[in-house]
Amino acid sequence: MFGRDDFTAVADSWDDFWAGRNRRPLFAITVPKDGTACAPPPPYLMGFGGDYKAVADMLARWVESREFYGEAIPSYSLSFGADDFAAACGAKLVMGESGDTSWPIRSLKSLRGARIAFDINGEWWARLSEFHTVLRRALGDSILLTAPTLAAGLDGIVGLYGAMGLLSDLIDDPEAVRDAIARVNAAYADALAACVELFEVGKYGSATRHGMYSRGVAGVPQCDFSCMISAGMFEEFAIPCLEYEIGALDAVEYHLDGPSAIRHLERLARIPKLRVVQWVAGAGEAQGMDWTGLYRRVLSLGKGLILGGSAEQVALMQETFCSKDIFYSVGGIKTRAQAEDFTADMSGRWA
Repeated sequence: MFGRDDFTAVADSWDDFWAGRNRRPLFAITVPKDGTACAPPPPYLMGFGGDYKAVADMLARWVESREFYGEAIPSYSLSFGADDFAAACGAKLVMGESGDTSWPIRSLKSLRGARIAFDINGEWWARLSEFHTVLRRALGDSILLTAPTLAAGLDGIVGLYGAMGLLSDLIDDPEAVRDAIARVNAAYADALAACVELFEVGKYGSATRHGMYSRGVAGVPQCDFSCMISAGMFEEFAIPCLEYEIGALDAVEYHLDGPSAIRHLERLARIPKLRVVQWVAGAGEAQGMDWTGLYRRVLSLGKGLILGGSAEQVALMQETFCSKDIFYSVGGIKTRAQAEDFTADMSGRWA
């Protein structure tokens, strides 16, 4: 299944990782099949305009041109943009001018008494269901189809209402914010349950958008809005959302975005089910900085990391961190022999 004759063993490795039983870091390698050139994957948001067959055709060429090693499982996350959750609750998504991102037309003018609910009869769910049907019929079980990231919590409110409105209400009308959070949590539960059924998670399992597989329900909770609020507000308003979302998941990778969000790391690390931190430096100067100290800090808090680079870079990173709690994306490997050599080295020397 999913291009792996050894799928059961790979899934077992992921089970061990999420439970903390693994003896070495996990890694993903893809190489051209039979020496042919690898076909590219579909560009982000290729399915936004509704040409799902073109996405399926491109995915078929992509998976057929590759072999997968380590814990790599070919997967594709169906998405219409970062605000899929807001769209699931009625916000309309429009494509940005650049063509590589979408934005919500916010549906709420006030949080006081606002209706926030997952709309299973809405446009977003209809589009997602059709997208899934077309890809499943075309691809079968050659590739794992995964649900969109549901950025709920305070980020979900921002998608429906806007950051400035939420910042004002946190000061002027915190009770309305609490009521909105309760409605967002209920909408998240309904949307997640619908996605679990549509994507047949009980049969296939699931994966995060970064390729981390689980036989259960995997997800990537986040709170990008956290960069705008204090530790006190984060504790009062964000943590209850995140704990609710994480409680519904079996495998948890947290998306930590930008230097201003780092101040909440220690509080996040106190959530037991949060297993991995996916760090994104954000735009500007931060992209060129050395984040080795942050990676050490995450590992010292008992959480894992997602890192990547060439085979040589990955080897150096593993020598630096000496941790089994890392998922590496390994690039630059061109042949089956190179992949097998790296696999043997990782399985032996790094165990």
